[in-house]
Amino acid sequence: MDTRTLQQAEQALRAGRAADARALLLPVLAAHPGDAVVLRGLVAASAALGDVDGTIGYFRQWAKRAPRPLAVLDELARYCLAHGRAAVAVDAYQRYLASHPESAIAHFNCAWYATRVGRHEFAIEHYRKALALGIERPEEVHLNIANVCSGALRDDARAREYLEHALAINGSYAAAWFNLGHLAEQQGQRDEARRCFGRCLEIEPGNVVALARLAETRDFHGNAESVLLARMTEAAERSQDPDLHFALGRAHEQRGKHADAWQHYAVANEQDQREFPRYDPADWERRVDRIIATCTPEWLVRVRQDQPRTPVFICGMFRSGSTLVEQVLAAHPAFTPAGEREFFPRLVAQSLPGYPDGLESVGEKQLRAWARAYVEESERVFGRAARLTDKRPDNFLYLGLIKAMFPRAKIVVTQRDWRDVAVSVFATRLGPSAAYSTDLGHIRHYIAQHDRLIGHWCAVFGDDLVTVQYEALIAEPRVTIERLLAALGEPWDERCLAFHELRNTVKTASVWQVRQPFYSSSVGRWRRFHAAFGATFGAGVADEH
Repeated sequence: MDTRTLQQAEQALRAGRAADARALLLPVLAAHPGDAVVLRGLVAASAALGDVDGTIGYFRQWAKRAPRPLAVLDELARYCLAHGRAAVAVDAYQRYLASHPESAIAHFNCAWYATRVGRHEFAIEHYRKALALGIERPEEVHLNIANVCSGALRDDARAREYLEHALAINGSYAAAWFNLGHLAEQQGQRDEARRCFGRCLEIEPGNVVALARLAETRDFHGNAESVLLARMTEAAERSQDPDLHFALGRAHEQRGKHADAWQHYAVANEQDQREFPRYDPADWERRVDRIIATCTPEWLVRVRQDQPRTPVFICGMFRSGSTLVEQVLAAHPAFTPAGEREFFPRLVAQSLPGYPDGLESVGEKQLRAWARAYVEESERVFGRAARLTDKRPDNFLYLGLIKAMFPRAKIVVTQRDWRDVAVSVFATRLGPSAAYSTDLGHIRHYIAQHDRLIGHWCAVFGDDLVTVQYEALIAEPRVTIERLLAALGEPWDERCLAFHELRNTVKTASVWQVRQPFYSSSVGRWRRFHAAFGATFGAGVADEH
């Protein structure tokens, strides 16, 4: 082995000269095929060069020669997940398990990555194998299965069973109590949610996320819940946790202390800005430009499929009323609510990572296969149900792809005063996929790009796209709902006005709001924070519409 060359390659890597390092290592690999040290160096060099396929290839060779191949596979899996190639990780674990079927850890890891590519029943199968092989901390495996059942398979009864299995193993397992509380709040069971979050806090008094979720089940209007508010305030003096500060913001807002509320919202968003990806307005505009340039009427005519299904896709800005609209339709016997399905974001991440780049080269065969996969997943989870409503706000980015796969689909876009949307987004933790949400100026920019793209879809889809104005829905619910149902080809049903009586599962930030009848207190919410808007956008913001 040429140790001098290996040292030179290592120095080149440290100096940021990955191409030089790889050039030095390749001849050494040719002379010593399968050498683990050389392959590890090639993995590092290829990864630094952004060569995803090359990195994966060297990882695979390295795993074959490593004395502890599972450790290498774990590194490979993390790399694949970070680069949108989780399916490669699942395949790698399956290959390993073919010769090491008694590895509980490999079964567990295989299951975990399988959930990232939508192979949910497959994941449960491998989680069960890990349990059968006596994996350590089995309560965590039961928790993971419960998460799959609840989140992906929409089987809440099954999820509850697995959470109860976890607690039967370890009654002080705080995460299981937390998830039971989460399941209860999604089903509108306020008292049960309080009990479970309270039990979680008994086990882990410093769990500020559980404290925040407990606060979500409480009403702070007037002087109510003073003891809980004091506990939250004391915790916030020690913690910058965003969930806690968002909860404190909502508590102060309910009490009418809007300056204090905004301060907590700002602290929460400042903390998230440090963790979330950076929002680049110019880059986002270019992406919207490419979607508009790609998804033209001519393109749609050329690629659309002869697919008879008539699903309804509800989208728009987050916090614009999409959950409310889906609940209204869920009360109608013609519809089955599917909630925020991850099918299209997952499809794009796996198959069109440069979206919309690559969309023009997608052929009819591939579109048919994707449409079939969507239908099969729908029937697997929801059965042969009534028309599904797929309510995913950020699906507005993929409407061209959706209409190519399902030309008879109807699109419902919810709209709301941009200022109320901006406040609600700023006051809600949407997560790193919504990097724009932590800055009021970025939120306004994102809304403008959303509206620009929706204008394009309106021109392309015509009557297949219907808009629902939140303020109109609140002011004249029957008129607005009748118009929506007519556009969707369905008759009026009085039950739509009693949507708040449904006890279905709701998995969005609006979980408690949609359990109430129509209310108008959120219309003009932005005016409570007029000073913040004026400081960001100028005094003229009050005159904008």
